[in-house]
Amino acid sequence: MGRWHGVTAGVDVALGALLGNKFRAGMTALGIVIGVMTVTGILSIIHGLDQGVEKQMALMGTRSIYVSDWPWIVRGDWYKYVNRPPITDWQYRRLKELVPFAEDMAPIVKSRARVSRGAEQVNDVRLRGTSQAYLAVTGESVGLGRFLSAADVRYGRPFVVLGSDVAKQLFPQSSPLGEYVRIGQGRFQVIGVLRAQGSFLGRSQDITATMPLGRFRRDFGTRRSMEIAIAVSKEMSLEKAASELEGIMRRVRGLRPVEEDNFSVNQQEMLSKFYDEITGTLYLVIIIISFISLLVGGIGIMNIMLVSVTERTREIGLRKALGARRLTILFQFLIESLVLSGLGGLIGLAAGFGVAYLVDSISPLPAHVSAAAIVAGLGFSAMVGMFFGIWPAWMASRLDPIVALRSE
Repeated sequence: MGRWHGVTAGVDVALGALLGNKFRAGMTALGIVIGVMTVTGILSIIHGLDQGVEKQMALMGTRSIYVSDWPWIVRGDWYKYVNRPPITDWQYRRLKELVPFAEDMAPIVKSRARVSRGAEQVNDVRLRGTSQAYLAVTGESVGLGRFLSAADVRYGRPFVVLGSDVAKQLFPQSSPLGEYVRIGQGRFQVIGVLRAQGSFLGRSQDITATMPLGRFRRDFGTRRSMEIAIAVSKEMSLEKAASELEGIMRRVRGLRPVEEDNFSVNQQEMLSKFYDEITGTLYLVIIIISFISLLVGGIGIMNIMLVSVTERTREIGLRKALGARRLTILFQFLIESLVLSGLGGLIGLAAGFGVAYLVDSISPLPAHVSAAAIVAGLGFSAMVGMFFGIWPAWMASRLDPIVALRSE
């Protein structure tokens, strides 16, 4: 019981010493504040990006691969893709005949246009011409009305499924179902509205208009290249499916063995690896900046604690003369160091949360505070306080009480 009473007294003394030098304590903790704020802010931004990218990946279909004339990620020699021949309707039909592992397959042709209704209009809408299988190969779904049917696609009916933002802007007070909109020079009847997908990097994912492929070709040109989305059956891995699809597509395109591919097979893994490369660099930046900030803050804590030991030498000698144990003195100064770093950690967390909120509010970057950011911020500050406080605390506990009492 006496030992615990001594420890409690040591805590009281440590807290009292810090409260007696508030300005010095605050300035000492500044380096910790900056380091923890950096860790928390950047981790929150990365966490927000992770959530956004994961959501965008889901919109491509979790088991879908895409064939197009361009790769999703171009590194270096982009010009070699410019003259690739387009993927045609005939090649799409041949793939449907030859690919054995496809649960569903949808052609996708894209453009941009203005969608209007009377005086209301939405510019730069992403148009898609596709088939009734589009929803099956992507992660999208209908929120109101229905999607394209096989008959709509077969007869090229002038029907359109709007993105939720387009529907809200053109029909703010009423249901768009059954109403007509103008796209380019054509008049289309609205049969459905896609479920809202939100925005990513400040760009809405719901400014879209989807129509039957044949109608798209008739109104917006037949020479646009096609992207083919294929939902892979669960019996086959995506890697094996992509490999087999390359061989089938080479045959469909009539390529000789010595000729390079003039098409690309794209899948989510490519985007995931590219994203991991980017975030890996960000994590390295976090480590370097945080290490420097925390190192500076830790050195500041150690210097101030050494000064504190020097200033309170007589106090330490008196306490030891009255029976204070070395462990009690050691614990007292460690508590001071931990409180300094902990205070800096808490302020840094609050500042990091503020930075994350501002970034999320006024920039296109999403930012969400995660448990990992909180644990990392508090954990780093605690480790710094312990590591840089142990030497001053040890020196204080080893002071000879007779020598300490003689000091001026």
